[in-house]
Amino acid sequence: MADEVEDQVVQALNPLMCTTEQSSNMRKALKQKILETVSTLRALFVKIKASGNRKTSEINNLTKQVDKVESEL
Repeated sequence: MADEVEDQVVQALNPLMCTTEQSSNMRKALKQKILETVSTLRALFVKIKASGNRKTSEINNLTKQVDKVESEL
């Protein structure tokens, strides 16, 4: 599921990047701002994904600990 969401984010940002790179009428400053924004969005997505993976790992570890304690009781 995470890979599917990642693919969707990439697919959503790629047309914006391509249009920006191909447009000859767009001002240079505007192009640069769009490229920076897309880059920032991609970096944020990577951070969100990593955070979600860490939290999932923590939840799994805690679940294992709870199961172990329950089995001991």
